[in-house]
Amino acid sequence: MKFANKKLLILGGKPIGSCEIVEYAKSEGAYVIVTDYLSKNMSAAKRIADECWDISTGDIEELKKMIISQKIDGIYTGVHEFNITKMIELCEQLNIHCYCTSEQWDRVDNKRKFKDMCIKYGIPVSKEYKIFDYCNNKELEEIKYPVIVKPVDGSGSRGFSICNNCETFKEGYQKAMKFSPTSSVLIEQCMDYRNSVIINYTIVDGKIIYSSMGDKKSKKVTENGAPTMSAVIYPSIYEQDYLKELDENVKKMFIEEGYRNGVIWIEAFCDNGNFTFNEMGYRFGGSLTYHVVKHRTGIDQLALQVEYSLNGKNDKLDISSFNPPDDVYMILPVHLKAGKITRIEGIEKLKLNPNLKQIVFVHYIGDVIEDWGSAQQVFAYIHFVEKNRKLANEFAKYIVDTIKVYDENGNQMLYNLYFE
Repeated sequence: MKFANKKLLILGGKPIGSCEIVEYAKSEGAYVIVTDYLSKNMSAAKRIADECWDISTGDIEELKKMIISQKIDGIYTGVHEFNITKMIELCEQLNIHCYCTSEQWDRVDNKRKFKDMCIKYGIPVSKEYKIFDYCNNKELEEIKYPVIVKPVDGSGSRGFSICNNCETFKEGYQKAMKFSPTSSVLIEQCMDYRNSVIINYTIVDGKIIYSSMGDKKSKKVTENGAPTMSAVIYPSIYEQDYLKELDENVKKMFIEEGYRNGVIWIEAFCDNGNFTFNEMGYRFGGSLTYHVVKHRTGIDQLALQVEYSLNGKNDKLDISSFNPPDDVYMILPVHLKAGKITRIEGIEKLKLNPNLKQIVFVHYIGDVIEDWGSAQQVFAYIHFVEKNRKLANEFAKYIVDTIKVYDENGNQMLYNLYFE
């Protein structure tokens, strides 16, 4: 088996992607250990791992001792940004393979640095405002509203506000400051969030490979809050426009900036084929976008990432014989109202349908949901394929009608933004 006699440490057993990483690594012979401060019943990946440690992913010194004493070969984690930074820190201090460095991570995770990098390579970004005193009404009146105010280094849409005047701007600024680890705020012209795309890339040994693009549909849950994803549909109707206009610039940017391995998703606003980059992730998307990449390109990003973590290199990637499918691939998030999950129905029935590709769970029985107004309220991301967009919409309706999630009082907790 590919990873026989190798030990892989997973940071965090609850965040999205942890279970999938454990299952894949074990299937290839690795001995998998999961660590976090949670008990097994609260940490899904711990329950399926070969071994688990009750050490917080933030306790670097204790983890270093255990990694050395247990002779760990590789460290990896899911989509949680905090755990990714700790993975990088541990790998750098212990000289263990990691697909990126702390400097590379900061350059793309920090929204302002990412914008600066895009500008350097001629990639359009949103207009930015710089405010020296957010209480100075004269400064604020010079802004062309509406604007987006968000943490420079935040994630998951936390601390995000759409501001239409000076007063809401002041509120949004303070909110963003609270969610920024460095107390840094980004102020941008508000773009049409209803039309955006998700662009995927794979980097293997310095070669960057375009890996599909989907149309992202979003809606606002609260008046001033972040737009929330209601679906992503592949392939994008703007794919050829993007490949013609920006693909080469983007590839050049990452290669010349020294990115040699890893997986990338980019969100860009799209106005009839004109693209404005918004943000990116140097990791899997929260809906586990490696599933759609594998379906549409034949590239197994999960396998590549785990292999690099354990071996420090990837086998030669050969997709020359792969034939892209002529279908529509949809990722449909189903969201939760506030409450405690006590019962789930319809999942087994849904799994019987051959169109279903994956169900990426975010929450489980026992989880308590609050009105966060962010992606934290997604119950699961449902991946499926259909022959065309019309049939995809019909299957999405079938999903919404089939899955039921109940709280302690027997109330239905699920709601869906796609059909609202």
